[in-house]
Amino acid sequence: MNAAKGLPGAAALLLLAALAGGCGSNTPTPTPGVGVAALTLTVAPNPVATVQSSPLGPTFAVRYTATLTETNGLGGTIELLTSSLYDDATGVLIARNQFDDADLLVFVGAKRVEPNASLAIPQELTYAAAAKRAASLVVSTRFRDDRGNLIEPTLLVKAN
Repeated sequence: MNAAKGLPGAAALLLLAALAGGCGSNTPTPTPGVGVAALTLTVAPNPVATVQSSPLGPTFAVRYTATLTETNGLGGTIELLTSSLYDDATGVLIARNQFDDADLLVFVGAKRVEPNASLAIPQELTYAAAAKRAASLVVSTRFRDDRGNLIEPTLLVKAN
């Protein structure tokens, strides 16, 4: 008999707990009136300096920061950031790195660009060669805004 009396109270507590969980949301709300994000990709420094990173080998490195800036009031998630370094003399790919959204969380601490904000992503590419060489760096990203639009800016930067 006591168990029957306690049942409505327990059911009410479960209902309140379920409703309380639905009050918050981690899903971003798109900005009203904004149909698509405006995303700009920049690299600094530009041009990127190539430095000898080890006398053994030798190995060389290009270090730079890729920055994504949203200017239309609609944020989104970076799905992929890819950097490829090509030898200017031969056109051969000499180094490449790729960060997906999980890598960005680990190495940068974020994978999202908020509306009217920026996210800076430090990068480094290394390669082994007999001598430093003139190269072209191609940085590209795949970004999905809060309305589901896919934006894929790409930038070509000289490395010397």
